[in-house]
Amino acid sequence: MNIVLMGMKHCGKSTIGQILADRWLCPFQDVDHLIEQTHREQTHEELSVRDIFARHGEQRFVDLDAQVVQMLLAQKQRTGAVGVVALGGRTALNPVHAHELHQLGLCVYLTVDVETLWQRVERGGIPPFRDASDAHAERFNLGRERGPHLDTLAGCAVAVLAVDPVRI
Repeated sequence: MNIVLMGMKHCGKSTIGQILADRWLCPFQDVDHLIEQTHREQTHEELSVRDIFARHGEQRFVDLDAQVVQMLLAQKQRTGAVGVVALGGRTALNPVHAHELHQLGLCVYLTVDVETLWQRVERGGIPPFRDASDAHAERFNLGRERGPHLDTLAGCAVAVLAVDPVRI
């Protein structure tokens, strides 16, 4: 079965996704890494997803994200499997992807309490599309905005309480 992990940035999608893929001996696909790879192949420019967004804007980022989802769907149609997929924090927010994500596999919404997320954000940096002047409030508002959408989209939700990607 294909599993599609979604949730807020720093909720543990990539860490948990890799652990599940290793345990189940199946491929692991990280949408953020695939966005970086696709951008690199198209432009010969080596940038992180954060830098792609900051340097080339939201529309370029959304376009790359859509290309990656289409690539994963094509892979599933060819082989029947994609394994475990960790979506980018914004991938599930694109209304076009809602139907497509369910075609990829079981959508699982990983949730983490706001304070744990905030600690992880502080380590990783504020996303370039958020207001850094009151970053804590921004993070709380972002979760409040996205949470209901992700909850509705998910086939199930899992609260991630004990997993801290820094310690794994």
